[in-house]
Amino acid sequence: MVFPILFNLIVGFIIPWSIAILVCRKVPILFLTVAPFMSLLSVTLNQIGMEWGFWTLYPEADLLIFNSIYIDFGYNPSAAILFIYMIYVKKLKRYAVYLGFILFLNGAEILAQHFEKVVYSNDWNIFYTFLAYVIGLIVLDLYYFLLTRSISKRNLS
Repeated sequence: MVFPILFNLIVGFIIPWSIAILVCRKVPILFLTVAPFMSLLSVTLNQIGMEWGFWTLYPEADLLIFNSIYIDFGYNPSAAILFIYMIYVKKLKRYAVYLGFILFLNGAEILAQHFEKVVYSNDWNIFYTFLAYVIGLIVLDLYYFLLTRSISKRNLS
């Protein structure tokens, strides 16, 4: 039981934050704005999805919230930081960033399914996961756009 938890810790938390921390050192505001927003969104949606039986994450813990803790506070917020960094700081083409992240996130999900880290049920499938990632990225992009717009308007008045 220790190895699966250690694997989830390393792959779901340590590796993503090892990469995202490089961006956070350059643009610390992303850590303070994007990471908490994405963690909240991730916790909320993962808890709903697991409670309603759409997916199960392994290894299972006694408390449902612990099943997704590395994803909610590691993988998802660090991916969100990189996503926003590429669009708003590096100013890469938005469609290319969306395409790259959707392919990466869905590819990681397919790998997680293959290695039985996530099991779908109740008619949930990879297409719904694809739609969830697309909607999640749009919500994140809109959130950051509105946040930066409201900050810049406040500074002008």
